[in-house]
Amino acid sequence: MNAGGIEHPPLAPLERLLERLRAHGLAHALGGSGLLAALGLVDRVRDWDVTVAASIESLEAACAGLDYARFGSDGCHADHKLTFERESVELIADFAFAVDGGVVKIPTVVTGQWRGLPLGSPTAWATAYALMGELEDSARRRERAEMLFEWLRDQPPERDVIEALLAQPLPESLAARLRALIRPT
Repeated sequence: MNAGGIEHPPLAPLERLLERLRAHGLAHALGGSGLLAALGLVDRVRDWDVTVAASIESLEAACAGLDYARFGSDGCHADHKLTFERESVELIADFAFAVDGGVVKIPTVVTGQWRGLPLGSPTAWATAYALMGELEDSARRRERAEMLFEWLRDQPPERDVIEALLAQPLPESLAARLRALIRPT
């Protein structure tokens, strides 16, 4: 599907899944390339990444009866996911990464709407992409982190998100980048 110059998977299956999350009272937000597209930073969304502030068990209860694959934590990710291949959707329960010194929890925060979808925090996703870039040695993920950090330079700082992230065991270089987003008023 191509709408508004953005190539993306169909929205209807995503909307149906998000309705289930709402019906179960699970806070959620669109991230990944969907967030980047909403901000005008990319023109192609391969799949929909949605973070959910809930346990994997709560997420599975909300998705009971649906066809999905469950993935647990691995060397980099300290979270769990439900992947809906046919719908091109990945629901991430309690988004987090394993780093030296512990686990970095990425908050699910809704910062706006795009096509009726709740948008996640650009600051949270810049941090997530930076961590994935280093932990997975991924140039693509590092590039996405840079796009978001560049975009954030001209935006009001998401102070609550920054403070929540700075309370995590972040690498010092990443913590310094987050602190730099808070400009004197």
